[in-house]
Amino acid sequence: MSIALPRPGTPGLGHPLAGDSGRASLWPAVSRGAREVVPPKPLDFISERLGGWRARRAIARLGIERSESILAAARALRDIGSQGMEIRAREARERVVVERQSSDAVDSLFALGVEAIRRTLGYELHPVQVLAGLTMAGGGCAELATGEGKTATAILPAALMACAARGVHVITVNDYLAQRDSELNAEGFALLGFRVGLVSERSDHAQRRAAYAADITYATDKQMIFDHLRDRLHAPLRPTMNRLLLDSMLGPGSQLQDPAPADWPDRLVHRGLYAAIVDEADSVLIDEAVTPAIISEGGPSGEMPAADALRFITAMQIARQLTVDRHYRTDIGQRRAELTAEGLEAVDAACRSLPTQASRSLGGARMRREMVNLALAAKDLYARDDEYIVRDQKVMIVDRSTGRVLEGRQWQLGLHQAVEAKEGVPLTPERRTSARSSYQSFFRRYRHLAGMSGTCWEVRHELWAYYGLAVRRIPTHRPIIRTRDQDLLFPSIDEKLSHATKLAMEHRAAGRPVLIGTRSVATSERLGQLLQRGGIDAPVLNANREAEESAIVARAGVSGAITVATNMAGRGTDIRLDDASRAAGGLVIIATERHEESRVDRQLFGRSGRQGDPGHTVALVSLEDDLVRRHAPQWLVRMLERSGPLARWQAARWIWPLIQRAAGRHAVMIRAESFKAEAKFDLALQYTSK
Repeated sequence: MSIALPRPGTPGLGHPLAGDSGRASLWPAVSRGAREVVPPKPLDFISERLGGWRARRAIARLGIERSESILAAARALRDIGSQGMEIRAREARERVVVERQSSDAVDSLFALGVEAIRRTLGYELHPVQVLAGLTMAGGGCAELATGEGKTATAILPAALMACAARGVHVITVNDYLAQRDSELNAEGFALLGFRVGLVSERSDHAQRRAAYAADITYATDKQMIFDHLRDRLHAPLRPTMNRLLLDSMLGPGSQLQDPAPADWPDRLVHRGLYAAIVDEADSVLIDEAVTPAIISEGGPSGEMPAADALRFITAMQIARQLTVDRHYRTDIGQRRAELTAEGLEAVDAACRSLPTQASRSLGGARMRREMVNLALAAKDLYARDDEYIVRDQKVMIVDRSTGRVLEGRQWQLGLHQAVEAKEGVPLTPERRTSARSSYQSFFRRYRHLAGMSGTCWEVRHELWAYYGLAVRRIPTHRPIIRTRDQDLLFPSIDEKLSHATKLAMEHRAAGRPVLIGTRSVATSERLGQLLQRGGIDAPVLNANREAEESAIVARAGVSGAITVATNMAGRGTDIRLDDASRAAGGLVIIATERHEESRVDRQLFGRSGRQGDPGHTVALVSLEDDLVRRHAPQWLVRMLERSGPLARWQAARWIWPLIQRAAGRHAVMIRAESFKAEAKFDLALQYTSK
């Protein structure tokens, strides 16, 4: 298969570090619009699916024989010294640039990459890893099973894209992984003639500029997108026909004119969005896609004025006096609360009993209703240690799919302030949006986009529709011998967690390490307490203990160890077994709740049975789980409540997949609506966005 690369520009041309001489070519690269993707109409569905099928077929033609040939060429390089390696690498880079359509040129560079990995990391890549690298080099998304070595695999396509000397971004899901991967791979890239940069939360302006100036830059998706938004705030608006016409009509005094400071190039850090390889592509490109990245401006003091704060606090005081199903009803699926007629009367009565200032803060009848509805939603539908945690007197949102804190994120339209009023912490001001971009819009700006993940097959149609990424499932290097029990269904959460504790102790007694997976921080803490009562001090990994992640994971594979973790333990970490654990049967995964997306379950189960290791998994679920409350028919829940344990466990085989499919369809619908709304928003802002 031919892999096309665009002709490279002069190294350094148009980069912020090039100074004023690069200004003319810099801004078009930074301001280049996203690849336009029109939301498909119903009749476009078939052609869209057909296009994705054809793209996957094209990528599937990359055979394992080509990988074997590359590995054979790499073995022939083992006797070459450092100087010879440097000469070969330079020749391979030049050949890739000149012979852009040549598979031989690509294979030569890949062979050098395999040898560089062997010399620096101490192991030779497997054929399936090389195949995954070829898939990404061809602009696809490789589903490489958990534990198959995605970190080293990314070196090959990153090196190929870096030959164009325009910068390659390797995007991970957190700062720890970005730092780990950049440090681990830097020496291998250096053997191929490339420099590596790292952007993290702690990086200052100069460090960010230097990191983006490198050939390969490691960073999280959030760092990349917010740096891009800040660059667009610093740089002048690019003229459009609408803008020029309005400026000419309104005259020189028009506020539409854009007086950019003379030093604006020095404020930029990016040098354009040329190529990106996205690790955990399903999480970054799909799960994050529904939440736009927003740069906002708050009040000057960082705290909400007392008069405004009183409005939210008063609404929460009233909300606490109301009774669900009598004064208000909740819609769990839509995350919304609505007052009933009796509830409206109760709110009016409560306002009459309040002090004058507090009553006036709620304004008229319409504002009163909206504020109390908002407070009711915050009170009943947003749970502490599930959707958010409270740290240092601040409400911090938790990503449900990864279990990690979303630093600096806020819910919009007053919801965040309502939750703060609920928790009794200082209220932050409602922010004014200065710049925004959806993840879809941002990643479509890259000229070359590739991805990898252990679980992206389920979202292959969305990856193709939104990003033009065709997914290929890469076979495992060794057969998976992990075993799995059928799901066990319990009437209540208490019974489920009690059984999880008992089961973990049984496996511990047999010398097997156990990882108990939970969806929420609260459940993980509760399980830790249950184990502690049983005389076992099990470490708990969740959003409250992110700093301890590497230390906890390092001990999770020791014989007899029990570890409790949220989804943080499902992505990017490697639980290594000791000999005693392997002999006892490997890592046991106990999932205490199913997720809306089955691929998130697969991420957790994939912690066990890596690279041919033994392992065992089981899922424990209950009729009180969030997934059941949101997506299961109530008649079905009532029927199962009256059934015996054996009937429930047999029913779990077919009921749970149905519920997950319903939840998955709901998630797909939300993402599709988000995509359509973003497309309309971009169209409305064409005057200033391009």
